[in-house]
Amino acid sequence: MKVHVIIDHPWENSFSYAILSSLTEGLQRGGHSIDLLDLNLEGFNPVFSPQELALYAEGGSLDPKVKEYQQRLMDADYLVMIFPIWWNVMPARLKGYLDKVLLPGFAFTKGQYPEPLLDHIRGATILTTSGAPDKVVHETYHSAIDWVLCKGTLEFCGISPTFWHNFGETGFAPIEAHQAWLAFIHQCGLEINDIL
Repeated sequence: MKVHVIIDHPWENSFSYAILSSLTEGLQRGGHSIDLLDLNLEGFNPVFSPQELALYAEGGSLDPKVKEYQQRLMDADYLVMIFPIWWNVMPARLKGYLDKVLLPGFAFTKGQYPEPLLDHIRGATILTTSGAPDKVVHETYHSAIDWVLCKGTLEFCGISPTFWHNFGETGFAPIEAHQAWLAFIHQCGLEINDIL
């Protein structure tokens, strides 16, 4: 299976990159191919210009990276996103990626009642980190990633089912907890076919 992995974190020594490393090892051991998109290494500009926004309704873009990123989604069988939760949502580059790449006519049909167009992607796994405990992320802040990204964006575009795993208290929890999380992520990569 071809797995498209998107990571958004500005620091290569972060736990997000440790997640990426464990996931990659698991996917490779499982015989899957990986297409990695590192939005920070790419220097992706997340900001819509007025000129680009004028093209949005017709599915157009002035950013030369958009067509490339769209093709990589078209080539994917499965999607993984890795990022820290900042202010209850994803960092700016990933949000801008969603805004600029998942265009009408590509990710969903144009018009008042859109239909999904990315249903060839068999599902998505979202791997996030947070300083806040999981209970706070899910109860106090109402699982914002599930509503904003999983259901409100990916499933809207036809990428389903979605699975979200948050690793709360990242950097604060004992080292044994971090090691257990990485082992779990490695297994997720190894057994990704089994979760579908």
